[in-house]
Amino acid sequence: MANRREVMKIMGMTAIAGLYCGYPTTSLGQPTDGQIMNSKPWPPLPGFNSLDDFGRNYFPRGVYEEARTQEEFDLLEITYASDGLPVRGLLIKPNAPGTGKWPAIIFNRGGNGDLGRITDSGQPCCRVNTSCLDVADLYQFAKAGFVVIASDYRYQGVTAKRDEWGGVEVDDVLNLVPALKSLDYVDPERLYMLGLSRGGTETYLAIKRGVPIKAAAVIGGVTDVKAWVDTRPEMGIVDGNEYIDGFANIWPDYEHRAEQQYRARSAVYWADQINVPVLILHSRTDRLVPVTQALRMAQALQEKGKVYSLHIYDRDGHPLPQNRGDRDRMIVDWFNRASQIG
Repeated sequence: MANRREVMKIMGMTAIAGLYCGYPTTSLGQPTDGQIMNSKPWPPLPGFNSLDDFGRNYFPRGVYEEARTQEEFDLLEITYASDGLPVRGLLIKPNAPGTGKWPAIIFNRGGNGDLGRITDSGQPCCRVNTSCLDVADLYQFAKAGFVVIASDYRYQGVTAKRDEWGGVEVDDVLNLVPALKSLDYVDPERLYMLGLSRGGTETYLAIKRGVPIKAAAVIGGVTDVKAWVDTRPEMGIVDGNEYIDGFANIWPDYEHRAEQQYRARSAVYWADQINVPVLILHSRTDRLVPVTQALRMAQALQEKGKVYSLHIYDRDGHPLPQNRGDRDRMIVDWFNRASQIG
């Protein structure tokens, strides 16, 4: 398991200690969880014409170019503390927040390791590196009146292939809460969570652990990890591929505890612990995560008497790009209604 000690050893204690110099620490000398240690402007998004076919089909030109050229919000790459580690992420905030308090969305990305990361990987924005598309997508929620924060999880670069996929990196999600609460323009009573794909798993796990949010939304989420990997053996996510060493090689005692590890990450088996309203969005024709993952989760929530809403789009891709406008309106409305209910 690539735990905190392993990551710190790989990254180098000297560099990490230098990063924390001057910031609040615990009695053990570790940085305070959620402390935003530094930030810098996000790199300019590439022009629409420089995107590959996937990118140009993902966004209408006008929507993407508005996000690329807007000046109302600051896009920042942040580094914050989580379990004594520096973790990179994204913060989108108004450059003139005024005197009022803004609601905030914690976004949990999909992918694993370096695949699907939000922060700059040095690679062109394309189908396998969707950073610029994610940022343009998340800008839509800032435009709708939310501060947006996202974690890239702790597994990047030399540790990327040790991604536990629902393990200790859930702490990186939870530690975004104190990060948000440290911002004087954020309303700590109006926090929400949005998860995409693997980020749906992270969202359910965060709720299970009591994250203080008003409501959540999940797009194309994985809710039964074993059933999912069984339908996608070509991914190699169990035995390993170019992006991850594989669950069988990362999760402890996989030979004897595989079922336990899968169930611990699969919300369909503990829907009784989902105690905030959840909006479930999925495509009937999703080729990456079968729609049955959403249907089973809705059934489990229904059986436990939980508050949820399920919407299945007839034909669309995994993140619902063809129904982006309707998708975003439903999410914003879900969050706003949850706030009004109290």
